[in-house]
Amino acid sequence: MQQTNSYISYTNYALINERSNIVHASAGVHFPYKVDFLQNLRKGCNINGCTVMMRMEVFSAIGFFNEELRFTQDYDFWLRAVQHYEFSYLNEQLVHYRVHTQMGTKKFEGMINKEIKELNQKYESKLVQMINHETRRKLRFTFPILTLCKGGAQRMLADISNGLVEKGHEVTILMPLHGDIEYDIKAKILRTKQAILSEQDYPQSDIIVSNFYTTVSSAHQASLNGKGTHIRFSLCYEPVFLPDQDISFQTYNQTPYLIVISQYQKDLISLLHGVNGEMIPIYVNPNFKDLKLRNENNPLTISAIVRKTEGGYSWQRDQSYLIQQLRKVREEYPHVKFNLICPPNEMENSQSLQQLRNSNEFQFYTPSNDTELCLYYNQADIFVTSSIFETAVLPGLEALKCGAALVAVYAGGNTEYCHHEQTCLLSYRYENRLAKDIIRLIENKDLRNKLAEQGQKEAALWTIERSVSSFENICWSILNNNL
Repeated sequence: MQQTNSYISYTNYALINERSNIVHASAGVHFPYKVDFLQNLRKGCNINGCTVMMRMEVFSAIGFFNEELRFTQDYDFWLRAVQHYEFSYLNEQLVHYRVHTQMGTKKFEGMINKEIKELNQKYESKLVQMINHETRRKLRFTFPILTLCKGGAQRMLADISNGLVEKGHEVTILMPLHGDIEYDIKAKILRTKQAILSEQDYPQSDIIVSNFYTTVSSAHQASLNGKGTHIRFSLCYEPVFLPDQDISFQTYNQTPYLIVISQYQKDLISLLHGVNGEMIPIYVNPNFKDLKLRNENNPLTISAIVRKTEGGYSWQRDQSYLIQQLRKVREEYPHVKFNLICPPNEMENSQSLQQLRNSNEFQFYTPSNDTELCLYYNQADIFVTSSIFETAVLPGLEALKCGAALVAVYAGGNTEYCHHEQTCLLSYRYENRLAKDIIRLIENKDLRNKLAEQGQKEAALWTIERSVSSFENICWSILNNNL
């Protein structure tokens, strides 16, 4: 609730019988989209009141429970509360709820159904109004994207655009003639006839979503020419780590509408440009999960992702430091297995990566899809990230979801899920203790297991549904204020 600024939350729960035996391990009902939650609330109450937590201010705002209702005070309260507050859901079974033949919901089923019907009629018009608001007309999005290669922030562009399509919006991805596509894309692909994007290439839309700094100018010009409201979806802050800083810096002054993916990034851009972006959370793609492959009889495995260094686009990972620290660990623990993971296209085009692979110091893997990458995450007992100022670090979160214990260097954008000594071991680069933290987890099995368990719970909160809904809501808010 603190992370999502929630006023009301409810959780999953388990059903137990008279003998306290679990008869249904996961009885909670979760609706990823608010419209589904409202539709269900029109018919009845799927919120188990025993699982609810809420702030006291809610009572001050909407009043107390209606004591005139004998059985459905909670349902009435939720129907009033949903008109003012979002209900957050935690998918953990934090309650054991006993069911038996003499429970009130069975003995007084007829009277309960009568009260439910009366409440349905009382709140029907308001709920229908809210549902109609949630199922607004579909929007037309244009995403100018240079490439959709695996191994970077392009994953978020692919997943967010796919999520918008699934929610009924019309999405067009505008790409240069030879732009690569390595993800499954549900949006319409519109290719230009040349290698660069220009204003003339943009179709008419409601919203133009630029991202990398090289897509901003054409998107801005198309917006000025009436082709849609320009919103920048910034997945990184380019002036920090790329050349041509004078060019990339100025692109943040072209539109006041900005979406970012971490508080660190939001604060940085606000400080340097005076533009206050709206933040959506990052997420773990559902393709990543714990496959339960770890076995104590197997060698302890440490994994990390490496990227192509030629060209300067991946050096923020501080790979020379990462390799140096892994070598230190191997000197003390030669029996430990070391896996390095990199995108296949980058291995093919990187002489430095090929030299490292040919040294036979590390086992290299080049996953061609999420299934393979998930498998390699699951082989890791300890996963290491060494990025030093990324806006958001997805691999660490993905590894947590797959059950690995995480050791990470502070990167600004990883602090929302990296909680030192709780979900990972986190250190600043100047402390120069990456190898020490890895060794600490090698030597302390209990700590390693604790971080893996807590990290997995943390990663479960970061869902694509939450990110897409946040993105959609921000776009609607900008449009409504802009009209």
